[in-house]
Amino acid sequence: MRLHFYVQSRSGRLAVFVLRWCWWGWKGLKQLFNKVHVFRVKPGQELLGEIASYCREHNITSGVVVGIIGSVESACLNFLTELPGKYDSADYSGPLEIVCAQGSVAQRNDSPIIHIHIQLSRQDICRGGHLAEATVFSTAEVVIGELDYQLRRQSDSYTGLNELVD
Repeated sequence: MRLHFYVQSRSGRLAVFVLRWCWWGWKGLKQLFNKVHVFRVKPGQELLGEIASYCREHNITSGVVVGIIGSVESACLNFLTELPGKYDSADYSGPLEIVCAQGSVAQRNDSPIIHIHIQLSRQDICRGGHLAEATVFSTAEVVIGELDYQLRRQSDSYTGLNELVD
């Protein structure tokens, strides 16, 4: 299986990284990132809060949330409805499977911002959006690739959101 990562480089060129997932581990990801962190968030814990705590404890200030799998007992997702920065929220009760999730770890004024989009499902629904809050049901396995350069966010006057900057 091949994983394709499209990453905007600091020089402005678009770089394409093609990684091979090997049955023996994270070899391809380790070549792309400074370090790959894999950890578990346990039942009853708040997912975003635990990811932020892990990042503080391990001094991760810049990274890519490569993926999250597991399940949640409840979640709140935000949906951007208009600019500047107006969201609608939707609450979902579970249990719900975490189908996939990706995001970033960046700094804004020396404070960490964890930005994750997630897709959740059960037999009758499949929903995705900006993760605002989620309580873990059975487990959540989180993979973060730590970068060797600093991702930064700042407020954007057009979108009204904290956007990534060069």
